[in-house]
Amino acid sequence: MNQKTDNLLNKRIMKRVYSIWFAKKVIPYFLAELSLFVGFVYLIAHFVYISQVLRYADQILANNSVNPVVWFNFMSNTFLQTEFIVQLSVLGSLLAIVFAFRTFIMSLVQLNIAKEETNLAGQSLLLL
Repeated sequence: MNQKTDNLLNKRIMKRVYSIWFAKKVIPYFLAELSLFVGFVYLIAHFVYISQVLRYADQILANNSVNPVVWFNFMSNTFLQTEFIVQLSVLGSLLAIVFAFRTFIMSLVQLNIAKEETNLAGQSLLLL
């Protein structure tokens, strides 16, 4: 019974340690990437008139709504006909999202590796 309560206490403590480690590892990078994303989205919102884009998209939908080639042509032509700052902002916001997911996934993998290593170390100590 005493060993069971010790194991439960150990698990609770390790969960807190892992969550603190994960937060310290992920939050600074995630906040930096999130601030970049917000900055790029602000630039997009400042330079792009969404009503114009929706009006053009409505015209495309009315003519050929199921043809993916038409949608690709619409998106590429719309992207290429915008100002350079808008193109840079769209690409930057997409990259910020990719880097945020990459950071989050890499941190989850490192967290799982650390958990496995400590579980293996804990099991080997029990054998002693």
